[in-house]
Amino acid sequence: MKKLAIFAFISLILGVCENKSQTSNSTNNTTSTKTEAKNDIDKSIVYVNSDSVIANYELYKKSIKEFEVKRNQYTGDIENQANAFQNKVLQAQQKAQSMTMGEIEATKKSLAAEEQRLMQYRETLLQNLASQEKEMVEKINKNIDDFMKRYAEKNGYKMILGYKQGVTAWYGDSRLDITPEVIKGLNEEYNQAQAGSKNEKETKKDSVKK
Repeated sequence: MKKLAIFAFISLILGVCENKSQTSNSTNNTTSTKTEAKNDIDKSIVYVNSDSVIANYELYKKSIKEFEVKRNQYTGDIENQANAFQNKVLQAQQKAQSMTMGEIEATKKSLAAEEQRLMQYRETLLQNLASQEKEMVEKINKNIDDFMKRYAEKNGYKMILGYKQGVTAWYGDSRLDITPEVIKGLNEEYNQAQAGSKNEKETKKDSVKK
């Protein structure tokens, strides 16, 4: 009887172990299947969030700061000259009663000529500012375009799409979103180029000193 009881106990233990093993294998298979399903997607065509790429690109951040400084300088210069001209007009109005007709006419012509010159100067500054902004945008876009081509070739992508939520696409599978990788790669290239340029300038300075 004792042998039968021991045999039954051993059978029970083996049965429990077998069930646990089957459950474990089933869980592992399920996890494996989920992982395969997650990775089982064609990544020959991927996408990036255009706004995020631009906003987080170090070259863009630096360029926009420099552009804002120039724009503020131009705006300040125009405002200073406009205020100076306005003061001249006020002074002329105050002196008008003590002026002869010839002096008044001469003052009008002088102020009109100065106003015209100021308007031309303002127009020239604004055109220069627009030209610099266009050049800045073209440089940034070219850098991103060139990087995208290299990045696609390196990773075997047939196409990298740019999108803005609700504008060019309403939905995209997040597994196809390579925005973070692109931003990281762009900034790594930019920082390396900046470091190389800095070293080159320091080398030239040292050679000039010698």
